[in-house]
Amino acid sequence: MVALPLLVLEITDNSAAQLGAVIAVRTVPTLLLGPWAGVAADWFDRRTILILTKWANLLLSIVILLLVASGRIELWHIYVWMMLRGATQVFDQPARYSMIPAILPANLVTQGMALLSSTQNFMRILGATGAGFIAEYLGLSWTFGVITVAAVTGLLATYQIHVESNERAGSAGFKGMTTGLVEGAKFSIHNRTIRGVLIISLIYFTFGMSFMQVFAPLFAVKVLEIGRDGLGVMLALTGGGALVASLVIARIRPSRLGVVLPATVVAIGASLSLFSLSSYLPRPAGLVLPLALVMFVGASQTSFIALSRSVLVQSAPSDMRGRVLAFISMDRAMMAVGGAVGGLLSAVYGAQSIQIVFGLTCVAGGVIAVLSLRELRMFRTTDEVKSSERSQTAPT
Repeated sequence: MVALPLLVLEITDNSAAQLGAVIAVRTVPTLLLGPWAGVAADWFDRRTILILTKWANLLLSIVILLLVASGRIELWHIYVWMMLRGATQVFDQPARYSMIPAILPANLVTQGMALLSSTQNFMRILGATGAGFIAEYLGLSWTFGVITVAAVTGLLATYQIHVESNERAGSAGFKGMTTGLVEGAKFSIHNRTIRGVLIISLIYFTFGMSFMQVFAPLFAVKVLEIGRDGLGVMLALTGGGALVASLVIARIRPSRLGVVLPATVVAIGASLSLFSLSSYLPRPAGLVLPLALVMFVGASQTSFIALSRSVLVQSAPSDMRGRVLAFISMDRAMMAVGGAVGGLLSAVYGAQSIQIVFGLTCVAGGVIAVLSLRELRMFRTTDEVKSSERSQTAPT
């Protein structure tokens, strides 16, 4: 969301530390509720969960719109709002991504993830560009007004989803959910492919995703000095790169996912480091090159999201997918940690140097993962494993 970082920077006099702290607040509901959200996605109707989260998102959008429009918005409001918004997202994502294998056959899951990513990134292009320009020329109140309209649209669209219910009778209750939580944790830890994805995700979310949350606003406002509308353009360019990547990754063979996934982390880190290094160049190169490179950042980030979820949902049985996806959502808590640390360090050492360090960390982590996580490199989908077993047992 473009509007919220801009709002924080506006009321804190461009404080990188405060922006990082606001992003970090989202960690709390993720850590506390993430595992339970996965159990809920496996045991209760996923469509109902999505509808409830969309209603909560709409109410939160209305609240912040009223606070901004009335001029009564304060920093503590944003902290509370971010915690509540984080709680809704914790329950939304496991339910949403778990539905894809229930809708599509196994050989189309990767393409389905890519289609979901391309749709999200097309809306990112529209939203980022529109939000930046609206904030610059009409004000943040109008920006949050448009966000509220989008929340209404998302709620109405969710009611149009029709999929067979996955609700498990007799599974409710704290004891039953606790047992399910333990089962999900054991399965995720002992499955070496899933464990490998979680390790790589830890690196990616900590050092790669902090760009969107913290570094992009700081670079737009303080380094490149292109303002709010410039931030909108920057994020729209990441969306453009992501859209192209979504179309490309749909063509990747499932047997290559385990190799391509860590390679995307290397690509993210290289893109981020080059983005920051190019900002030291004199104008116009010091402006054109960073804006061009953010397209590669967006492409790499989208590739990782789609491919990691594709590996996870194809490595877990249907009644375990929500819990597995919930554990990767806990990795997303590290995005807030990375954002907080990045913001604090940027306030001391500058956003450019810290972004380079974060990028190089991604590169190192991706290379180590490629070399050390053999089980992930050898990943095969369930269908591929069954096909191989049939060919081995077939009479000659």
